Amino acid sequence: MYLRNRLCILCSLLLAGLMASCLGSEEEYEYVVSTDAELLGFMISHDSVPELATLTFTIDQERNLIYNHDSLPHNTVIPDSCKAIVTYVSGSGSENNVLDITNLAEGDSTWIASGDSLDITKPLKLKVYAPDQATTKVYTFQVNIHTLNPDSIRYDKIASDLSFLQTDETKTIAYSGKFFTYSKIENQLQLYSSSNAVDWQAETLSGLPGNTVIKDILPTNNQVFAYTNNGDLYTTNDANANLWRKINTEYPVVSILGFLEAGDNQTEGLSTIVDKQGTKVFAFTGDATEWLYGEAVPDNFPIHDFSSCSRIQLKIGRITNVGGISGNGTVQNAAWSTQNGLYWAKLTGERYSFPPMTGANAFFYNNELWLLNGKLTDDTFNEEIYYSIDGGTTWQTKSLSVFLLPTEYEPRYFSSVVTDSENKYFYIIGGTQSGFLPEIWKGCLNKVEFAY
Repeated sequence: MYLRNRLCILCSLLLAGLMASCLGSEEEYEYVVSTDAELLGFMISHDSVPELATLTFTIDQERNLIYNHDSLPHNTVIPDSCKAIVTYVSGSGSENNVLDITNLAEGDSTWIASGDSLDITKPLKLKVYAPDQATTKVYTFQVNIHTLNPDSIRYDKIASDLSFLQTDETKTIAYSGKFFTYSKIENQLQLYSSSNAVDWQAETLSGLPGNTVIKDILPTNNQVFAYTNNGDLYTTNDANANLWRKINTEYPVVSILGFLEAGDNQTEGLSTIVDKQGTKVFAFTGDATEWLYGEAVPDNFPIHDFSSCSRIQLKIGRITNVGGISGNGTVQNAAWSTQNGLYWAKLTGERYSFPPMTGANAFFYNNELWLLNGKLTDDTFNEEIYYSIDGGTTWQTKSLSVFLLPTEYEPRYFSSVVTDSENKYFYIIGGTQSGFLPEIWKGCLNKVEFAY
C-alpha cells in the first residue's frame, strides 16, 4: 500500500511538471503578423456604366500599376464623380485596408475597404497597408478608354519624292519578305527593293525585256510572273526577284488573270487569257509546261486594267478580279471569280455594285474584300472605299467619315496596294492622277492594331 501511494504521488508530480512546461511555452509563443501588402485582384462596378463590371484588371506588381489592358470602347462615357463599387483581394486576407489618395498635392485621402465606393474619375493612388500596419505598397490606378475609334483607319505618308515612281508604268509587289517595285523609265526597266517601304535601294535586273507589261506583274508565294505586249511569258523564283527567264508557251499570252492557290482537291497554278488562233480563251498551267484550255472569253469579261487578288477561303482557293475593261471595250463594275483557273463566274449584280472603274485596287483586309482608288468613266477618280463581306457578290461603301482618305491624299489610279504578311497594314504605293504621285501611304484599321 505504501509503495502504491508513492507511485501515485510521483505520477502526479510528473503530470504537474508537464503542465507547467506547456504553460510556460504558451507564454513564450511569438505571433507573426503578415507583412504582405500586395493586391491580387481588383474589380469595379457601377449601375450606370455596366461595361465597368466586364473589365479585367491587370495588376503589375513590378511597376505598381492597376489597369484594364483591354480598353473600354471609344466614346464610353463615365459620369462625373462616378463612385464605383470596388472589390479587391489582398495577399494576406480581408483585413487589409486601402488608402485612396485622390489629390496628392492637397493630401486628400479616404480609407476604404472591399465593397466601398470610390470616385474613379480622378487620378488615383491606392496605398495598401499590410496587417502589420507598417508595410505598405502604393499602386497607380487607371481606367483605359480607347481614344481612337477602333473602326477608323489611320493613314500616314511614309515616303515621298521617290524617283522610280515618277512614271505611269510601275508595279510594287510583296515577295520573299520584302517590297519590290518595277518601273519603266524611258523604255528602261528598273527594280528597287525595301524591307520597310521607306528606305529603298536599286537592284540589278536581267532577263526581263523592255516591252513587259509592268502593271500586270504578278507575285505568288514562291515566284513572280510577267508577260510582254507581244505575248511572251516570263517568270523568276529568285529571292531578289531580279533574274528572269522566258517560259515556252503554245499561244501568246493576252493577260495574266491571277494565281490560284492550292486548296482541297485543287491544283495551284497560273490563270491566263491566251490568243488561240485568233480567239481569246482561258488557259491554266500548274507547272508552266503543260497547259489546259477553256472556253472563249465572254465579251463582258475584264481583260485589262482590272485588279486581281487570290485567297484560300473555307479551304478552297479562289481568284477574284474586280473592275477593268472587257473585250468589247466596256469599263466594268463587277467582280469575277474562279476556283480552277479556267471557268469564271460573274459574282456582282447591278443592284449591289460599285461604279465602273479601271486601275482600282482590290485586296483582302479585315476579312473583307476592299476596293479603293480607280478612274471612273467620266475621267474623275473614285474617292470611296468599297467593301464586300461575301467575296465580291455584294458591295457597300465605307461611308462613315472614319474611313475616308485624308484630305491631302490625292485620288489616283494604277497605284499598287500590298499588305504585310500579318495583314495588319496596307501600303498604297505610287499612282497617277494629273501627274505622277511618287509617294507611299501606310494604312491600318485601328481595331486591327489594338489586337497586337
